[in-house]
Amino acid sequence: MINSSNKNINLDTILMKEKIIELESIDIYSNNNTSNQISDVIITGAELNESLKGNIAATLANHPNIGINSFGSVTSKPALRGFSGDRFLLTKDGIETGDLSQSSIDHAIALDMSEVNQIEIIRGPKSLIFGPNAIGGVVNTKLYGHPSTRADKFYQKYIFGSESFNRAIYGNFMLYLPVKNNQINLFLSDRQTKNETTPIGILENTKSKITNYKLGFTHYIKNNYLNLIMENFNMNYGIPPTSIGHINGVDILLLKNSYQINYQQKFKLKKLNQFDIKYNNIDYTHVELINNDTINNTIYEIIDSSLYHVKLAKKTENINIEFSSNNSIFGSEYSIKQFRPEGFYLTPKTDEKQISLYGYNKQTINALDIDLLSSFRLAYLWIDPDEYNTDDRNANLILKDDEGYPIKDDEGNEISLVKDKEFRNISFSFGINKVIDKLKFNSWFMYTMRPPRVEELYSDGPHLASYAFEIGNPNLKSENIYGIENSIKFDSNPFNISLVTFYNYSPYYFEMTKNGHCEVPSDWKPWTSHPCYGVDWIDWGSGGLGWLHKYSSKGNEVKIQGLEIDLGYKIKKIKLSYNFSFVEGENLTLQTPLSYMNPMKQILNFNYKSNLINYKVRLSKIHPQNKLGEFETYTPGAFLTDFIITYTYKEHNLTFQLNNIFDEVYYNHLSRIKNIAPEPGKNLNIIYKLFI
Repeated sequence: MINSSNKNINLDTILMKEKIIELESIDIYSNNNTSNQISDVIITGAELNESLKGNIAATLANHPNIGINSFGSVTSKPALRGFSGDRFLLTKDGIETGDLSQSSIDHAIALDMSEVNQIEIIRGPKSLIFGPNAIGGVVNTKLYGHPSTRADKFYQKYIFGSESFNRAIYGNFMLYLPVKNNQINLFLSDRQTKNETTPIGILENTKSKITNYKLGFTHYIKNNYLNLIMENFNMNYGIPPTSIGHINGVDILLLKNSYQINYQQKFKLKKLNQFDIKYNNIDYTHVELINNDTINNTIYEIIDSSLYHVKLAKKTENINIEFSSNNSIFGSEYSIKQFRPEGFYLTPKTDEKQISLYGYNKQTINALDIDLLSSFRLAYLWIDPDEYNTDDRNANLILKDDEGYPIKDDEGNEISLVKDKEFRNISFSFGINKVIDKLKFNSWFMYTMRPPRVEELYSDGPHLASYAFEIGNPNLKSENIYGIENSIKFDSNPFNISLVTFYNYSPYYFEMTKNGHCEVPSDWKPWTSHPCYGVDWIDWGSGGLGWLHKYSSKGNEVKIQGLEIDLGYKIKKIKLSYNFSFVEGENLTLQTPLSYMNPMKQILNFNYKSNLINYKVRLSKIHPQNKLGEFETYTPGAFLTDFIITYTYKEHNLTFQLNNIFDEVYYNHLSRIKNIAPEPGKNLNIIYKLFI
């Protein structure tokens, strides 16, 4: 039996139903704290199978105002309403991934999509319980094996799949082993890909390999539990070659070991009824190689032999204490992060300590029949860098005069700009929900403060995989963003329609951007006279060809606004849906469009469902992007066609995704290698799931 505080649910009966086969929403040990904004997104069950790809960005790409930042498919990361990096949160069961994916475009997300049971995008006041930088929303993945899922007997879950565009083969299994009041969950996964293919040829050095092993143990005491999880995540992948980076490409090997302790206690105290303690320890390391022959070595061998060009490591310890109910959440969080770079990189080793208090509340005013939502997050952050090496002739984070010459102290030493930093931040949000018959209204306001990352403050050195020489800005302050969203939805069987508008303004919005741009002729031969030789916005002597563009952290005044329209119609076995999304950003400081904004897109879905088989045709119109930021180039539009078949019978689920079936040449505006190759062409993605 699955135990609940009020009743028992027979799992055998549940498992005969199509959606519950995947144990996707059995959350018996948690409050039903689901968010309810019109713009929220929940993807699970058959819909997840129809969208599932090798990374979360591609899985979400068919939803409004979600783009893909990429350096090839493996490194793909979602962009939400024009926000990327640290301006939205990506979590696994509410916990940050602990990798370095949000610090640079070439860093992959340490997430195995085959263990994802549900994806939710949370917006509005509730998003602040996950972190302060939630202006773009929270992408939370719910994973198989969560302690809230308790089995009454031995269960097995198997997933096998393949994709044709990169010859991917993957598989995993999940075992649920209950023993009296205990349960052991075992998860093993393996995924391998070859080089990607596009309509114009093969994209070299884009192969990858992922292995993921996870062991969980849960001890249940009535409605309470104590849970332990250990995970080992390994990933090797390549960054394609380019004439402005390394002509053979760059290889990255990644290792992440995680340890979790979760304790949950049910109780009754006024309006609160649940107490949670979560401890998370993540040890993350990756190495960047310029000699791709060493890709066959393990990451341990490479670190021991110092064969890497750059090594980046981050250790994270986090403890979270939370009290909650269906309508309220209050908690505190303390985290320690240790950033440890090594190799050809002058960025200092840095420690971070942060303490946070947060809260969320939903209150219904019966007289007005409205829900009032409110939330806050207070944070205090200490950043403590090691001593910066000002004696190195390549040091950039030193005090200089107006002409760019170093200023020295009385003893003749150059003066470091790298200092200890403290940030006191507050984020808050409030909103209202109103339902009138078949109409629903949402409106919310949010103010967020985001402290700069270590890389934005103290970076100093070549980042080979992103083809950049990055220079931080130790004088950065916290970034402030004001956001507002208004939405309305009409829902009446068989028709529904919704309209969402949003506006965000930041007086101080910082990003790592080029200091200048050199147009290199297509017939230029490496190691000959460079067309921009001598300019100060290129670092001479770095990279595979002896030069890299300099990037530095800058703060600007910006605004980002847009809208989303969704329509749906369902009659008997046929379902039609259409969505239109548009976002634009403006750099008010430079009086130019903001860089890396999603182009306008429209998606039309036709669904036909029989007893065992579901057929879907998806038509996607991606508009050209001609609103270009500094140093950006025009991206043409495309029309893509997908055909999807899903077959479900008892414990079996089989999905065929035929993507871009006409092999359309499609360029992604957010891809940093669109000048090298377009996006993947036609692709057959097969997913088989078995639950026994």
